[in-house]
Amino acid sequence: MNIFLTGASGYLGSVLAEGMAQAPEIESITGIDVVSPITPLPPKVKFVQMDIRSPDIAALMAGHEVVVHTAFVVLWLAKMPKAELDDININGVRNVARAAVANQVRRFIHASSIAAYDLDLANGKSDLTEDLPIGKGDSFFYYANGKAAAERTLTEVLGTSGICRTFFRPPYIIGPRNRETVKGLDPRIQFVHEGDVASAFLQATRSDMPGAYNIAPDDFIHMSEVNKIIGVESVRTVPLWLARLITDIRWRYFGLSTHPSWVDVQLADFTVSNAKLKGTGWKPSYNCAEALRSAL
Repeated sequence: MNIFLTGASGYLGSVLAEGMAQAPEIESITGIDVVSPITPLPPKVKFVQMDIRSPDIAALMAGHEVVVHTAFVVLWLAKMPKAELDDININGVRNVARAAVANQVRRFIHASSIAAYDLDLANGKSDLTEDLPIGKGDSFFYYANGKAAAERTLTEVLGTSGICRTFFRPPYIIGPRNRETVKGLDPRIQFVHEGDVASAFLQATRSDMPGAYNIAPDDFIHMSEVNKIIGVESVRTVPLWLARLITDIRWRYFGLSTHPSWVDVQLADFTVSNAKLKGTGWKPSYNCAEALRSAL
């Protein structure tokens, strides 16, 4: 089996490249990204520096049975125009999907997010299933809009192609490769370990898993518990409007990669169910606290 992996230099892409390279049935992995990887990829991975919007992507994809798409602008710098952000995230996934149709690949596995759900409908609820509608694209949170739009685009392009399409929707992915933590209010939050995410993607390369699947742990954790685990003794609080204003100024004028919409995300309080994915035989090896501690 030959894998075509987009976003190979990113956090999730590099985790998946390492995990899939260990699978004996995977003969080769072609990884693409606009930037070179910071750390060396496994020998089984052939890296090609390429934009996902490139017209050459179809030719490079020839001979691959499975496409794993992770490329996405997660942290948006103010110097990048909104039109360019949307062009990368939406027209990029459209270009990759069209190349997959042209090459008649067998499976297309897409890295989505629980942010793709309609967050207004999700907030305050527990054990949300994959039946919850995805967002309409009218949120202030660009990341959520982009993830929902990418799913709609893939559904449109892959349509009746016969390609098995899998949408994975994880919450916050964490592990030894991702050392970022968050501080704020005291909502419920789910951390899924990068190894559990990699095992779900690997399973989808081996067998058809049509539809959307939440990749989540069995439990959740409150932000106050997160602070205890990471050693924060006290957390200062400020009015929401001030947090938005400070973040906006830092993003707009000082090169901060955190868009002010991420401030509002910390108000979100909901959990998702992993029952559908567990029904396929997958199960998480880490709970929320264990996943967080593995990154410390």
